[in-house]
Amino acid sequence: MKRRVEQMINGKFEYEVPKLILSQERIQIRTSCKKNSQGEIYLGTKENCKIRGYVSSSHRRVVPEVSQFTGTAVKISYGIDVEGLLPGESFQGQLTFLTNVGEYHIPFFVEIETNPVTSTSGEISTLEEFAKLARRDFREAFRLFTSENFQQVLRGSTEKTFSLYQGMTHNPVTYQHLEEFLISAGQKEPVNLTLKNEKVSLYQVRESRLESFEIQKSGWGFLRLEVEARGDFLEVSKHMVRDEDFIGSVYQVEYMIHESRLRKGRNFGEILVKGPYQTLVYQVMVSRDKEVQVNISALEKQQRVHLFQTYLELRTRRLDYRQWLSESRKILKTLKDAGCDYPDYQMYEAFLCYQNEEILQAQKILKQYENKSFTKKDLELAGVYLYLCRLTGLLGPKKEIVPKIRSFYNQKADSFLLLWILLQADEEYRLSPSKSLFMLEEQYERGCRNPLMYLEAWQLVEKDITLLRRLNGFWIQVFLFAGRRGLLTKELSMRLAYLSGYLKKFSGSLHMALTKAYEQFPEDDTLEAVCRHIMKGEPRKSQFFPWFSLAVERGLRLTRLYEYYMETMDCSYQRPLPRTLKMYFSYNNNLGDLKRAYIYANVIQNKATDPQAYSSYQETIQRFAKSKILEGKMNENYAVIYQECLSKPCSGQEAEGLAGQMFTHRLYCDDSKVRKVIVRHSQLKNEEAFPCVDGVAYPRIYTKDAAILFEDDKQRRYASTVEYNLTRMMDEKELALVCRQYEVWKPGFLLYICEQESVSKENLDVCQRLLESSEFSEAYKIQVRRRLLDYYSQNAQGEDLDDYLKRVDLKKFARVDKTALMEVMISRGMFTKAYEVMCSYGHEGLSLESMVKLCSRMILEKDMEEEEELVALAAHVFQRGKYDEAILTYLLYYFVGPMDEFFRLWNCACDFQTDTYGVEEKILQFLMLTWDYRREGARVLKNYIQQSGKETLILAYLNFASYGFFIKGYSLDPFLEECLETAYLRKWKMDMVCKLSLFQCLVSVETWTDQQEKIVRELLDMCVHEGYMFRFFERLPEQMRSPYQLDDKAFAECRTAQSAKVTLYYAMDHGLGNTLQYKSEPIKDSYQGVFVKTFTLFYGEVLHYYFVIQLKDEQKKTQERTLTVGHLDMNSQSKYQLLNQMLAARRLGKNQEILSKMKNYLRQEHFVKAMYRIEKE
Repeated sequence: MKRRVEQMINGKFEYEVPKLILSQERIQIRTSCKKNSQGEIYLGTKENCKIRGYVSSSHRRVVPEVSQFTGTAVKISYGIDVEGLLPGESFQGQLTFLTNVGEYHIPFFVEIETNPVTSTSGEISTLEEFAKLARRDFREAFRLFTSENFQQVLRGSTEKTFSLYQGMTHNPVTYQHLEEFLISAGQKEPVNLTLKNEKVSLYQVRESRLESFEIQKSGWGFLRLEVEARGDFLEVSKHMVRDEDFIGSVYQVEYMIHESRLRKGRNFGEILVKGPYQTLVYQVMVSRDKEVQVNISALEKQQRVHLFQTYLELRTRRLDYRQWLSESRKILKTLKDAGCDYPDYQMYEAFLCYQNEEILQAQKILKQYENKSFTKKDLELAGVYLYLCRLTGLLGPKKEIVPKIRSFYNQKADSFLLLWILLQADEEYRLSPSKSLFMLEEQYERGCRNPLMYLEAWQLVEKDITLLRRLNGFWIQVFLFAGRRGLLTKELSMRLAYLSGYLKKFSGSLHMALTKAYEQFPEDDTLEAVCRHIMKGEPRKSQFFPWFSLAVERGLRLTRLYEYYMETMDCSYQRPLPRTLKMYFSYNNNLGDLKRAYIYANVIQNKATDPQAYSSYQETIQRFAKSKILEGKMNENYAVIYQECLSKPCSGQEAEGLAGQMFTHRLYCDDSKVRKVIVRHSQLKNEEAFPCVDGVAYPRIYTKDAAILFEDDKQRRYASTVEYNLTRMMDEKELALVCRQYEVWKPGFLLYICEQESVSKENLDVCQRLLESSEFSEAYKIQVRRRLLDYYSQNAQGEDLDDYLKRVDLKKFARVDKTALMEVMISRGMFTKAYEVMCSYGHEGLSLESMVKLCSRMILEKDMEEEEELVALAAHVFQRGKYDEAILTYLLYYFVGPMDEFFRLWNCACDFQTDTYGVEEKILQFLMLTWDYRREGARVLKNYIQQSGKETLILAYLNFASYGFFIKGYSLDPFLEECLETAYLRKWKMDMVCKLSLFQCLVSVETWTDQQEKIVRELLDMCVHEGYMFRFFERLPEQMRSPYQLDDKAFAECRTAQSAKVTLYYAMDHGLGNTLQYKSEPIKDSYQGVFVKTFTLFYGEVLHYYFVIQLKDEQKKTQERTLTVGHLDMNSQSKYQLLNQMLAARRLGKNQEILSKMKNYLRQEHFVKAMYRIEKE
């Protein structure tokens, strides 16, 4: 700016300043949160002039790279700092350029994007809108569901919904997870599948063929079905079906029937359609035969079995003879009616006739086969025929059939029917039961499992118990058959129990036989045999608990009986344990931890009814509890023990262990697909997974809004579609109180306390420790920080608060609520910390009083040193009308901005009676730099002069203001007129423009002082001698103009740039009604762009004129004006006025006056010629 001062002192002025061209008229930016931006502005002029100036910003968030610039083409970079602003917030202001070509402003507006979730159909802002999108386009909905900003859709939803979303977006994320999310969030129902037909029967299938069945769905959503065929002859065409495969709500499942893989008769298979929520089963029956044949075959098989069962019922005395006979004949009739009158059934009918003593009828039936030749395939039929012929007397008494039967049996040794006939017909076997049993055992070894064989053996041993000397597979099956049929006797049951002791390995069949024996004859020996036999196998299986329990109740003494009792017991068994068992384990406890925990929990739960047992166990339970809590063991029984023994932990270690388990719940679900239970707390970074074994899991749940999810073996997740039962296992409220006495910092415990309690002095340490933990999500930490800030805002006392604020990471708190944080720190006098936060995140939201306090204190702490952020803060509070002396003084030193703000600042400083010397000097310099001629500058100059300002600056400004007044036509403040007059009288070195301005000002004064009149005369004389002619001369008195022959002059004046080419166009109107004829004449610059042409006009003449100004490439025509003789002085005796008086009298027709004026004129002319002679040189 010194250059501009020198320019003004030297009288180098510019009439038209080049216009500054800005690359942008407005800056409008939308940016994302935490994403700072940069930009560039280019400055220049059309004339490519050199630009010098200053740039400033009205807002601290928009920062120009430089404060000063120079050049013909200037690039100014700027940065936009959005740190600390939230989505949806905005700010605005302007960049101010104070340049040597004027003052310019560029407004800016910056908005932080909300980053909405957008689909192809528009913005999605609610969960309901998202559900509508999913219904239209599930795949696009999935894309949005897995996008980073989807949580914006969940704004306003419950924390449980947030937790559900987090759980469902855990990788790998599938379409099924979105489906489950929508269902669990209450936005849709599961897709329901139904079969139009559940089964089909196909007959006469003689070649492979393609079939199909229809699946119908109701509802919308994602669908992924697995199609599986069961049955070798079935093959599905497509193993995976998706929702897009449905035509409307219907899908045809196609399957192939392979004829080559069909077996004889009916072939049963099924096709399973498995979805995530249901499984459909379509049953398929295929046969090569006709439907009638197939049905007959099935009927024949059914009735044949029925026929055998009725005979067995007869032999075991469950049916009497008459019932058996009637039922058997009814069955045979059914078979005969169905066309199954086969030889086998005819022989059986002959047998029935024989049993009913209908010998002739029996013989009649048998005689049909008298001449039949039996082949090797018919050996059984031949044997039956011979046996029945002997019974009915068709064979002679001397004819022996046994050799033939034995021969048949030797040929078909695996036939029990032939063996049975042999045992009945051969006297040798009837007399030797042991031989019969040998043959039966041999048949068993050959693979025969005919119940009639077991019956024959049982009846033999029932008659003679001594035949039973050992147990083997055959005899075990015999006893099992007898047990099932209710044929056991007490003596044989005891024999079985005795012999079972000799077996070294466990046998399931023998165990069943023994249990049947005990059920029919509950003897302790049999019970002991059952338990001993169980111990030879896998005695720890829960299915054996009833036997061990019964043995304990009966008081049996068996090695490890109590251990097996406990190991097989279901831990949900709630009955009190036997006293003998509790006494045993109080001295000898080698059980695993789970069973020990069960015993101890049972003792605790029944201490009211058995205080003696509780007393004997108490120390052991205490030691066990303290040990296992540190190992993290937990289930229902551990919970009982911990609640009993650790309700008052004795150490921080115990409290820490208890805090890790007190939130455990028991979850039960009977959905077989569930493999894991997932608990998702929105407050924690990670989810927790718990195995689900036999439908039971033990998840830890810390808050009511936790989401409980379920995962299958394919990592698919479910929520509301899985039913479950949840039980709290411990009283966490009571235990939390005692754990608070120790430094327990388990994440779950911290979360529980923070969610259950509002922030108070008692739990501040919990909240603070939570913020230091890496287990919690940043979103939840933000919530906790906000709660802490709210608490500190209302309770801003205490040294502990100061200590915490000094060591905490303030940036993290500032991101939560910078306003509250700064308010707290300012109230606590922590101005430096508050200022650091403000510099990083801004002061939006901070109260004006706090900003003033912070600004004032930091100015003093910085010892008035210039700092960009502090200047911006001071300017901000000043603009809002709040400041003190320190802020005002600081701004007077460093503020640079719009000239309006400069003057406002100066006015306030004057009101404060603050030293304004520096800012006045700055204002005057900027006014000259920017060619700003406002009248307020005079007031500033006046103050500056009163403070003995620099003479060069004063003179420079006087020159500047004078140029603006005299050349540009701006008004001149009276004080400046006084300054010009004073400077002239004091003979200061003044530029011509100052003198001319003073001259023009004095001309406008109605009454001059003597001094002023003297000045006017001197200045007029100077102008005439310098050749300056100006229009304002017309306002001078005639007596002053006459000596310079100016009294008859009229002035056509144009003021423009000194470099312009000006042409005057004029025409004289003499009042005769003639057409005006314009003439043109180029005009020369008189002074600094003042172009003047003088004319001598007489009364009645009108001069019409206008100027054409050529400035560079632009041409401008001024408005047409006129000149006339203005004031006619009738008393003047000058020749010029006498002529005008005569012309006026002539127009009025005053001839006498004309003659009088002419005489005066001629008289003067004569006197002049007589008195003055022009001498020739």
